[in-house]
Amino acid sequence: MTEHPSSAAAPGGASAELDPVASPAEPLLRPGPGLRLLAAVVLAILVGGVVGGAAAWAIYQHYGPVERNVYQQITGSSGSQAQTVGQLAQANAASVVTIATQPVTPGDLAAGTASLVDGVIVSADGLILTSAHAVQDTSQLRVGLPDGRGYDAVIARIDQTHGLAMLRITTATGLTPTGLTPIAFAAAPPSIGDEAIALSRSASGGLSVGVGDVSAVGLTLTTDTSDDQSVQGAVSIDATPEPDADGAPVIDSAGNLIGIVMTITQAPAPAGLTALSLSAASALLTSVSGGATQAQGSFGVEATYIDPVTAAAADLTPGALIEVVDPGGPAATAGLQVGDIVTSVNGISINATHPFDPASLGLSPGDTAELTVVRGTSTQTIAIKVGTAS
Repeated sequence: MTEHPSSAAAPGGASAELDPVASPAEPLLRPGPGLRLLAAVVLAILVGGVVGGAAAWAIYQHYGPVERNVYQQITGSSGSQAQTVGQLAQANAASVVTIATQPVTPGDLAAGTASLVDGVIVSADGLILTSAHAVQDTSQLRVGLPDGRGYDAVIARIDQTHGLAMLRITTATGLTPTGLTPIAFAAAPPSIGDEAIALSRSASGGLSVGVGDVSAVGLTLTTDTSDDQSVQGAVSIDATPEPDADGAPVIDSAGNLIGIVMTITQAPAPAGLTALSLSAASALLTSVSGGATQAQGSFGVEATYIDPVTAAAADLTPGALIEVVDPGGPAATAGLQVGDIVTSVNGISINATHPFDPASLGLSPGDTAELTVVRGTSTQTIAIKVGTAS
């Protein structure tokens, strides 16, 4: 479980605390240090000329590529000037929540040991999206809303394959709280080079942001859970979030959701921030909206995407390289083997946007899919029936 320490943003991270929208309800207040801005790069630029360039390079080497001015302006694809990072953060502030996963005492808050994680409102009827890692050891769930209200919550569904969890707010009357502001989902998954902004609740209750660019997509990563659970379809971003940002939303330059932060502390973890799959998050929301209980699909494999450049260097075919086949699972039944490369599913090419997992490909348990598979020097077609994720 990643806890909310009372310390400020981690050194080297492009994060800073913004003014809180409203004081969260007790006992979810998190006292802590105040505003912290990183101005080193800006100072280096002001030095000017060769000296300024040398200073900027030295700072880059020391801090890495994640340092940037929180109030930088982001330019949209059309070339028109969009909102600043601060404006985008405040525009989505009403959707970012704090979740207590254990009972919280005043002593826990004072010591910075309270079990508090982040989440985001994704429906007006009380659904909260967070990371499965954030709620893995929960004994109690209570959601603190930005307007100061607090409600108990239950786990509506967990998608272990993609590391996501959906919570549902509960009330004594059974009625959904009014005034919930759901975040908007992006129309498409992020691509390499896209702007990304992580929004979390800081120790003082205000917003804290981590700003960066998408550096890798379609990753399969091992989490730091006791069973070494892996997640598929993850995204790497060259930004360092708050240490307590597990479950926080990640938005794009238009202010739309593109992923959920998952903290990974053990090696081999990618540098910067890890965001969980947008496609899987959208599918998870659909599966539980209106009280539905549709299960998540599974192929029963672990696979790594080989992009065209890597494939060319390795003299292989681009696609999903099968690394693990679950005994008795759908892939094993269909005849898939370790070392196979899946290049397409139902005619859809496997790539960074469409990784080899049912949610990203629009498939549900019970669906039958036709796979194009490269095995050694031969190409064959294999039919597989989608199973149910455990």
